[in-house]
Amino acid sequence: MLEEKVDAVVNHKKCLGRNCLHCVDSCPVEAIDWDPIEEQVSSANIQECIVCLACEEACAEDANGCLTMVGVIRKEFTASPIQDMWAGTGDVIPPKADLPGGRSDTRTSKLGF
Repeated sequence: MLEEKVDAVVNHKKCLGRNCLHCVDSCPVEAIDWDPIEEQVSSANIQECIVCLACEEACAEDANGCLTMVGVIRKEFTASPIQDMWAGTGDVIPPKADLPGGRSDTRTSKLGF
C-alpha cells in the first residue's frame, strides 16, 4: 500500500470510454477499472496501485492521453552509453579444422569463419 496519495485523473471529455480501455487493460493490479454503472473509467481501487504507470503510458501511446497519474514521483532516465558487444569480432579467425586423413582445411566459409 502507498504512503503518499496517488490518484488517476481521467479527462472524461477526451476519454473514448468503452471504445478504448487501454488504461484498464494495461493495469496489472486492476487499480484502474471500467465502471459499468457510470459508464466511464474509474480509479475506485487506486489503493492497490503499484505506480508502474502502465495505464498512463498505454493511454498516451494508444489513446489520446486522457489519463494522468498524480502524486507520483517521476524521474527521467537517460540511457547509458553501451558499447557494441560484437565490435571487433569480425577479425576473429577460428582455428583450423582437422579433417579425416590428417589434412587441415585452411579455407573459410562464405560467412567468414
